[in-house]
Parts: sequence; structure tokens; C-alpha cells
Amino acid sequence: MDLELKKFEQIKATGELPSPKGVALSIIRLTQRDDVSALELEHAIKSDPAFVGRLLKAANAAGRANGRPIVAIADALNVLGMAVVRNLALSFSLVSGYRKGNCPNFDFDQFWNRSLLTGLTFQEINRHSGAVNPEEAFCCGLLADVGRLALATLYPQAYSQLLEELGGDADPVLLHEREEALFALANDDLTAAMLTDWGLPKQLIESLYYRLQPERSQFSVGSRGEKLVAGAILAAQVADVCQLEGDARGERLAKLGELAESSTALALTQEALGRVVDAVAAQWRDWGETLQLKVKVPPSFSQMMTAAVVQATGTEGGTGLRVLVALGDKGERQQVAALLHGLGYNTAEAQDGEMALEAALDMQPQILVADAAMTGIDGIRLIRALRETKLGRAMYMLLLTTAGDEDRLVEAYEAGADDYLVKPLKERVLAARLRAGARVAELQVEVERDQREMKHFAAELAVSNRRLHEASVTDPLTGFYNRRYALERLEQEWAASNRSKKPLSCLVIDFDRFKEINDGYGHDVGDKVLAEVAGVLQQNLRTNDVICRMGGDEFLVISPDTDSESMRACALRLLAAVEQSVIDTPRGPVRCGVSIGVATRDAGTATLAMLMKAADEGMYQAKISGRRRIGERFD
Repeated sequence: MDLELKKFEQIKATGELPSPKGVALSIIRLTQRDDVSALELEHAIKSDPAFVGRLLKAANAAGRANGRPIVAIADALNVLGMAVVRNLALSFSLVSGYRKGNCPNFDFDQFWNRSLLTGLTFQEINRHSGAVNPEEAFCCGLLADVGRLALATLYPQAYSQLLEELGGDADPVLLHEREEALFALANDDLTAAMLTDWGLPKQLIESLYYRLQPERSQFSVGSRGEKLVAGAILAAQVADVCQLEGDARGERLAKLGELAESSTALALTQEALGRVVDAVAAQWRDWGETLQLKVKVPPSFSQMMTAAVVQATGTEGGTGLRVLVALGDKGERQQVAALLHGLGYNTAEAQDGEMALEAALDMQPQILVADAAMTGIDGIRLIRALRETKLGRAMYMLLLTTAGDEDRLVEAYEAGADDYLVKPLKERVLAARLRAGARVAELQVEVERDQREMKHFAAELAVSNRRLHEASVTDPLTGFYNRRYALERLEQEWAASNRSKKPLSCLVIDFDRFKEINDGYGHDVGDKVLAEVAGVLQQNLRTNDVICRMGGDEFLVISPDTDSESMRACALRLLAAVEQSVIDTPRGPVRCGVSIGVATRDAGTATLAMLMKAADEGMYQAKISGRRRIGERFD
């Protein structure tokens, strides 16, 4: 992996590359020291409650085999190790800090969802193969395409135009060539250089770098490098499949199964791949909520495979019922199988009970035709064994027996048989019994379909309710929480501060001379200025700070567990960031300033109203003192 680092060093020197901030930067700097102690690292982590939650989530996923939940940072450090904690801090800082940008044709939400899926899949594949630490694989997978984010951040307009020209699903090799021609550095080269600069493991970086052209890697057969490259390729494919829908998903799913089974380095059966995909889908939902990403979780792997088969064959579910024929006599077995095939059933055959059990688990039949007189596990024992499984409870079971033994028939019904047929077989009678069984099986299919639709409806209703709630507490212009949410959240944080005796601070931010912008440039420009400056405020807050639009050009920042000194530092940072921002508008560039009131709960703050009044008075103090500054109430 030979990288041209001269261009990268030039870009890095500009200071505009995506990079970690805040607590993540502190953690990374600490872990670069040889003498750093776990206590120092723990202290740094505790300053960001949001990262604490993500860290404990990762530690519990890694240490789930122990059975004991991890609730302490020190325990999380022991389970994960400093290197993984460092990489997690880096990853989550980038996700939080680069949610949006100025590159119109770069879909930031889709980018982070695909990155999250790639990371989760790479983690699960390495949990299966044991090639590397799964948590390290997660971090590298999450950042596998960070070079694309960097290009969208560094060259927003030029990169947007390139994406528009090439289309949404551009060929990676062509994209590499065009990026190299335009920017002197392609996204995969830039990704490898950034990950190397951040100190991520070399072997994992190489696996991501070579996943588009694995023949260039020259890793030996069976080596760890070959396994990692194969895992990176499969992780990218799974991420794509999970984000697709309908016919497009079905087409890619078949190729995905072939890719997994044909890879000697991974040795993933379709069943194992299904477990990986289902684990990723479940974690995607959880991590999406943690990282505040909008996710659309796909169906289970088995449901996706069934849909793909239906799409490929053009058959509707229920028209070709699956029947397992378990008969010891070869002639009878072939006779029944031929009859079933002629009637349009999908059939499988087994010559004894042991083979029938294996075939049932593989085929999952809806109807079983079993011989009572098979050797080993006979028909009655086979029916009893299957009835004890979830699969067998819904199966229609027809027993073939000889005439006359009433006790044997009673035993068969008690074991779970639905019907019996006396040999020698008469095809018309057998066909009639099978039609009765087919009606029962089809009713079962309809019940399962209705249950799935009800679950789907309930899930959609839950999503709709959540969206309605989000809409009711969200300001449509800035995407921040609105006044209603702010007042509810303040009450919650005040109560939490009462219980924990920890400080609670807030900022009241008011735009300076905003009416002049509205009057001079028009309300459309005013809205653009308001939205973009709001984005500047958001980018310069910590992850546990909550910013809300109270109305007009006034904003409120709620900062739990933050003392007055830290709050003043935060206010000064926001003030400087807004001062430096220039908003491009059709009427020319516009600058905007803000006045900020700072208030922290102390012994004299008896009520929430007093805290809010102190912040308001601080903001007015800043206004009358000349604007573009911070103010605090002076008693």
C-alpha cells in the first residue's frame, strides 16, 4: 500500500480536514502518551456523558459472554482496552461533528448510515472469523469511506458537481480516476492516509484500501490479510443490501450469498451469513438511536431470501407448498414424490427418520407424509419429535400405515398426526387427503402473513407516532428542539440536578440587530442567516448540550453537569465561532453577531424560574454593554 503523502500533508496543513474535537481529541491525545493512567482516561471520558453511554454499550457488546452488565467506565476500559476506546472516541466524534455540510449532492445521512452498517458488519464478520478485535474492526469499518466525507468537506461545490455527473451509484474505479484528476488525491487514498495519521491498525487500513481491487493486495492464501480483505468486501456488500428495497435488494441478495459461500477465506455458509445480517440489522436500529441517525431496518435475512426467490421465480407465496416425503420403501417414495410434483408441490425425500429430521430443518416443509414403519426413527416418533419444535407445530402431518391396529392409530394421533392413510396407496385418495392438508397449510400461511402485516402496521404506527412527536417538538427551520420541548427538558434537568446535587447551566442567545437583516435583505435571507448561524452554534457545542429555538432569533442552550467556568468558556467559543462566520446570500455576504446570557445554578438559585431569569438578564446586560459579548446578571 504505497500512498502519496505529500498532497495529504498539504491538505492536513490547512486544518480543514474532518478531525476529532472536544473530549474525543482529549482522549486521543492522552492515549498517545506512554505514561497515561487509566484514571486520567476515565476522568476525560466522564466529561462527555453521551460518549460514556456509547462506550458502555460497546463494552457490554464485547463482554456479553461474561453475562455481567458493565456499568463502570473502569470496567469498560478493562474490557475494551485503550486502543479501542481511542478509536471509538475518534469514530463517534466524527459522526457527531460532520452530520451535514455544504456539498449539495453528498447525502450525509445515507453516508453515515452506510458507514454504520459497514462497521457493524465488519465487526460481526471478524467476530465469526477471529481475524482481529471485533471492536477495532467496527471503528475501521465505520470510517471506511471517510475520504469521501473529507472531499465533500474540502471541495463541496466541485465534489457535488462530480457526484451529479457520475450519478448515485458511480463505478468506484471511475470515481477514483476522476477524483485523482480533479483533486490530486482519490477518496480511498485519502481514507488510508487519514486512518494512518490517526494511528489505526495497519492491517485493517490495508483491508479497506484493497477491498475494491483485492488482486492488488498480494496477501497469501489463508493469511489474516486475505481474511480481512474478504471481510471488508462482504461488509460493504451487506451495507448496500440493507439500504436497498424491493427488486434492487433481491438482485443484490443472490450475489451476496454467492460471494459469502465462494470466499474460502471467510467460509461463511448461508446460515452463518443470515446470522451476521440479522445481528447487523438489530444493532443498526440500536446504534442508529444512539447516534441519532434515521434508520430503516430491513426484514430478517430469511424473509429477504424468501422475497428474492419469489422475485426470481415469479411465483406467489403459498402456490407451491413444500412437502417432505419420508418413506422407507423406495418405490412408494418415488410414486408419492411423482404424484406431488405433478400436483404442483415442491417436494423433498428422505428414506428414514434421521434423514427426515435433517431435511425438515433444512427445507422447513408445510406438509409431512411419513411412513409409520420406517427403520430407526419411525413415523410416529418422527411426528412426535417435530411437534416439539416451533417448526413442527404448524406443519400438517399425514401418516401412512397398514390396516387394523387401532391402538397404533390412537398413538399416532396422540403424537400429533393430523390424518392417516392405509396402504396400499390409492393416488386419488392420497391427492384428496393432500388437498385437505394444503387448505390447512394455506390457512397457516395466511395467518402468518396477517401476523406479519399486523407487526408491520404496528411498527409503522410506532414510527408515525414518533415522527408526530418529533414534529411537535422540533423547529422546522433549524431542526432544533422548540420552546415546548425546551421547557419540558428544563424541568427534567432541574429535577435531576436536585437529586444529584450537580450543577446545571444554561445560555440564552439572541441575535444582534437581526431585524435590520430582515428589513434590509428580506425574510428569505433572514431565514438563511438564522439557519446557518444556528448550524454554527450546533457544531461548537458539546454532544450533551441541548440547543433549542425559543422563538424568533432567540435560542436556549441547556447544559447539565456543567459549572459556571465551563459555561463561560462555552459561551466565548460560540461567540467567536459566530463572529468568524460569513453567510453567502443572493444579496452578498452577511455577518451576524450574538449576545449571550450565562447562568449557572448556585446556592441562591431556589427555582428554575430564577435560573432562567438570571440567563435572560445576562443576555440583556450583554446587549446594553455593546452587543457581541457574553453577560451575567449582576445583583
